[in-house]
Amino acid sequence: MNSLPWLLDWPPSRGTIAVFVVLTAFSVGTLVLFGGVTDEATAENVTIESTDLTVRLNDEVTFPDVENDSVQTCMGYGTPGDSISVLGDVSVRIPAERTRTDARAERLTLAVSIDHTAERTTQPLTRTGDVTTDVFWILDDDETLAVNETAGVEISVLSGNSTVANSTTSIPVKKGTRTYDC
Repeated sequence: MNSLPWLLDWPPSRGTIAVFVVLTAFSVGTLVLFGGVTDEATAENVTIESTDLTVRLNDEVTFPDVENDSVQTCMGYGTPGDSISVLGDVSVRIPAERTRTDARAERLTLAVSIDHTAERTTQPLTRTGDVTTDVFWILDDDETLAVNETAGVEISVLSGNSTVANSTTSIPVKKGTRTYDC
């Protein structure tokens, strides 16, 4: 079927206009009726399944000695000096609920904090089901932790300003490494 003559037939007849309006109304109605059904995260029954985190403390801030006062380029590997790092994975189970998409859709956030600080790192949780999130958080050392002590790490799932799921774990503080390649 060639639609070009139909499009170039101007002005269109009343029948053509009526068919266009009916088809457009039917298409828009179908989208409005069925287009908004999606899987949305629900705050009910959210659980923190597992955590695999390490806390490392690095007090090293010195650079390697270079011979003959020559200029060298060194690349550093590992935890930056005088910092605390929290690294690892957190697995969260978020059940899906079949709902209409609207302004009430909940936004869930994973928050990780260390007991002795008021700071925390957050990451949005955008999928449903079993979600594993990488945690990579480096913060300045406030000299309250020492190697081989235990640090309390709080893991929370937040919905707005309310806590939906919470888990606290004690993790031994390990010595961080800082090596240089000159």
